[in-house]
Amino acid sequence: MSGSVGVAIHVSDRAVSVELDGLERVLALAGRLEIPMDHVVGARVAPLDTVRDGMGWRVLGAYLPGYVAAGWFQVPDRPGARQFCCVQRDRDVLVVDTDLERPTRLVLQHPDRARLAWWIAERIGRDRP
Repeated sequence: MSGSVGVAIHVSDRAVSVELDGLERVLALAGRLEIPMDHVVGARVAPLDTVRDGMGWRVLGAYLPGYVAAGWFQVPDRPGARQFCCVQRDRDVLVVDTDLERPTRLVLQHPDRARLAWWIAERIGRDRP
């Protein structure tokens, strides 16, 4: 599945994979992330304003308030925990929560975010071979 901002998200029974292209790859200083489905604990669509409240300092990447958040950000009150964001000016974003420290969550802009959230949530807790 392709995204509107150079973000492609692939969901399988085994993993959630995120691939960045173009400007997003440069801004985030990352090309690909893969989170094993065993570590995914939730997926939802949330207003960017509420998600932004949980973003700490930028660790690696780009941040211009109101325009772009791309890369790794601290998680407030959790030393060492990091979250990965790749969002431009969308009002609603896909949020994927994990039980990992890095990334503890993914915050991504994608035009099909509601379907992706459902698709991921359907795979959480499934028995895998």
